[in-house]
Amino acid sequence: MKKKIFGLLCCIFAMTLLTTDVYARELAIADEEVLEEGEYESLRLAAGNRVVTKATVDGLSFVAGNDVTFEGNVSYGFYGGNNITIAGTINKDAFIAGNSITISNNAVIGRDLYVAGSSIKIDTDIGRDLNAGAIKIDISGITINGDAHLDSDELIMDENTIIIGKLSYLEKTKVTGLDKVKYGSVETRKVKEVDVKVNRMDSIYDFIISLIGAYIVMAVLFYIVPKSREKLDKVELKFGDIAKTTGIGLVVLCIVPLICLIAMFTGFLTPIALITVCLYVIAIYLGTLLSSYIVGSLINTKLFKNNNPYLSLLVGILVVRLIILIPVIGFWIGAIMLLHGLGLVYKYITASRKK
Repeated sequence: MKKKIFGLLCCIFAMTLLTTDVYARELAIADEEVLEEGEYESLRLAAGNRVVTKATVDGLSFVAGNDVTFEGNVSYGFYGGNNITIAGTINKDAFIAGNSITISNNAVIGRDLYVAGSSIKIDTDIGRDLNAGAIKIDISGITINGDAHLDSDELIMDENTIIIGKLSYLEKTKVTGLDKVKYGSVETRKVKEVDVKVNRMDSIYDFIISLIGAYIVMAVLFYIVPKSREKLDKVELKFGDIAKTTGIGLVVLCIVPLICLIAMFTGFLTPIALITVCLYVIAIYLGTLLSSYIVGSLINTKLFKNNNPYLSLLVGILVVRLIILIPVIGFWIGAIMLLHGLGLVYKYITASRKK
């Protein structure tokens, strides 16, 4: 009975992903080095170590890699990586996260720009609002045709910087060139300092409880659906396969909430949307756990020469949870694990639907 209920919930989730099933077929081939060209509709994804995309996409473009260069023409752009250079046209909104980010003077940002990183250099005008967070932000010589909401330690502007709307920045920010900037209004914001005393024993206790909870969840899943473990044992660990699955996870992470939101507005699809939201949250929770099992299985077989799946599960969850605690690096590794696991969930659901 439990298997039937689980299968029914998976089918409902898969029905809601019918739209993304079309998108997944249009994904670019992930590889160590990717050069993306051509014209596409709806959605396009490119992932790899070094990615150069010159594609034209009448829709959403997702690009992830270590070194990312965009020189194409898209409606909406989503970019993540270490070094990111934007030199193409994004007709509507752009969402960028990375370490070193450069938006060249050849780039076109039609509407809003959302960008977060360590160092951000913007050399082109922004069609509407700019929302940026970084250690250093340089917006010298550009025009922002809306508001500029900036969170940084250092902000650089000059006499050619024009902000049509409101300039908003943190009170602690070291600002260069403020007296030369033309802006509609200015606002400085204080950083709220919260004095939190963390009890070390409570933190350790919470960490152990979360480990136990995660282990029980996966152990129960393996017991109820034995084939789920068998499929995880067969997952390809080549770079291209990992990157492609991670890319699919990124698409699912972004697209499913949009589909649910649209469904809720229809009224008669609201119940399905609410069920899907619940399954979406479950899938996100399971995402990291699925990837953790794969990591644990790899460590267990290679290092300990043991094929016990439950030991692999314990090792994987423990190792991944400890890595996630590492500042900065842990966040990115955790994000990759989550997206990879979410991509696996999508693959398994769509594969079972085809059968």
